[in-house]
Order: sequence, then C-alpha cells, then structure tokens
Amino acid sequence: MPDTKAGRERKGRNKRRQLESHLNRRELNAADEPPEPAATAADSEYLTETEPEYRLDADEFGQ
Repeated sequence: MPDTKAGRERKGRNKRRQLESHLNRRELNAADEPPEPAATAADSEYLTETEPEYRLDADEFGQ
C-alpha cells in the first residue's frame, strides 16, 4: 500500500480519536473528588485538635 499524505492524516485522526476516547473513559470512571489525605503518625504527633496553636507575641520578638 503506498504511503500517501491522505493515509497518514487519516491514521493521525484515528489515533487522536482513540486517545480522546480513552481519556473520556478515564474521566468518567474517576472519582468526583480526590480522596482526603490520610493523617500519618508524624502529622498527628505534632498537630492535634485539642491543643491551641502557639502564637508569638510582640514581646517575644523584643519589640
């Protein structure tokens, strides 16, 4: 089969259609929202909901 410009363009359009179809299927199968990040042991060791946040006062800066 001879290699013609029309044949190459047709193959390119088909490949693009395949890729778009694949991406559309992936998007439909994906969750609507990303999952919540899981709290690791290191995160929970330093940040807790019961402890108030530490705030620096102006006196601590020597002002």
